[in-house]
Amino acid sequence: MQLRRLPVTTPPIPPGGGRVQSPAGELAQLVNGDSYQFLAYLEFRPDATKPRGNHFHAHKTETLYLISGRVRAVYHDLDSGERARMTLEPGDLVTVQPRCAHVYYALEHSQAVELANRPYDPADTHPYEVTETV
Repeated sequence: MQLRRLPVTTPPIPPGGGRVQSPAGELAQLVNGDSYQFLAYLEFRPDATKPRGNHFHAHKTETLYLISGRVRAVYHDLDSGERARMTLEPGDLVTVQPRCAHVYYALEHSQAVELANRPYDPADTHPYEVTETV
């Protein structure tokens, strides 16, 4: 798992991406030049009875960009055993590699987009209970 906080910047946006604030609203460049085969909008509700996630993917690399709100994220790399727990905030861009289990808890109403390097395949979503202990 890799976390990048996209910087608030002015045009032109630097090669690693960034966020431009203007009176018309925010423009966030998440990627430039990479190929993606899946894009989804995600909403996180703090009153939900279950968190989002608690699974891993054997093949898919996914990137989550938090647009608004705050989300507690917990990751467990199944190969190395490494664990990470963090609070994601607007502008955070997280890349989750295959075999990294993940779960997201809404701390407040939040919105995100998810990009992936391959099409959605339900057979590549493997349930895995990610504990909060790091």
